[in-house]
Amino acid sequence: MTKYQNIFWYWRGHILGESDECRVILGGMLSSVLVAYFIHQFSLPVNLPHRPDQSPRHIQSVHPRGHLTIDAQAAATASVPPDARRVEMLRLRMEADCSGDASITTISVQRRGLGANSDIESLYVVHRGQRISRARSVARRDGSVDLNVRDFRIPACEEEDVLVIADFSPDAAPAGEHRLELRSVDAGGTTVRIDYRVGDFTRTRKTAGRALGQISVNYLNLTRRVRYGNRQIVSRFTVQADSRDNHLLRAVTFTNNGSASNADMQDLYIDFRNRRISSLVPQMNGDTVRLEFDPPFFLKKNHKLKFALRADVRASRSRTIQFVVEEAADLEATPVVGR
Repeated sequence: MTKYQNIFWYWRGHILGESDECRVILGGMLSSVLVAYFIHQFSLPVNLPHRPDQSPRHIQSVHPRGHLTIDAQAAATASVPPDARRVEMLRLRMEADCSGDASITTISVQRRGLGANSDIESLYVVHRGQRISRARSVARRDGSVDLNVRDFRIPACEEEDVLVIADFSPDAAPAGEHRLELRSVDAGGTTVRIDYRVGDFTRTRKTAGRALGQISVNYLNLTRRVRYGNRQIVSRFTVQADSRDNHLLRAVTFTNNGSASNADMQDLYIDFRNRRISSLVPQMNGDTVRLEFDPPFFLKKNHKLKFALRADVRASRSRTIQFVVEEAADLEATPVVGR
């Protein structure tokens, strides 16, 4: 028998007597008292001192995801010819601290200098040789450009170099001066600190000399349907140089406008006359793949050559394929002088 039952029977037998009426009244009163006491002692929530939620999930959802430090360094002063491609304008060393990854979404820059905005045909962001943003023209009067970066993050405790690259117009004015300044970096909830180098504000790229030769890419129809299997031809294309310069082809980035991505295509490479002339890439990075010519491929002026893109196809029939060179700068080439 519990402590509360002993109390009930003691009061029933010794205080109010043993009559049936007293038993009913006393039983009802004490039962109510005991139930109320039990609820008060055992059912009410216990008030504990406030403790903030420090679980990883709470911290990631409420607090900024780490800190990102950016060292912005302008390229050294140099002359570039009109129509120059993949000219480095700004180098950003991005370092994430150990409190979390930093996902970069937008890099905002501003063109400065005595040249016209139209001298620069496009700006884009490159990481480890591969373009990670769409090419954008300098369309605003103040020279500001927002470059939207896709699927790029700096892992915690690591640093990466990111380049802001310019393609110059064939009609760029002689003696034009151009430099880029970093305005801001949007990294979601990450706190961003930018360190500027004071001496960089005097560094410019000056346009001078004759325009460089151009290279064009055209696509050919496939001679057979792409099937599941190894070494399938997934694209056929031509590369043609104009009459100005010879070129060394160094790399090309293909973008698939179809639905196939990542491991749907494996062991991709460029084929020329039934031999591999590029690096072998295990699989696509999302919908893109960058292939380096190994060694750099010599393209004579006025020449047009046919190439094929081969891959081990692991996708179902529902996946579609349409490989293109999305931007002119995705074909990386160097003019060869005096050859």
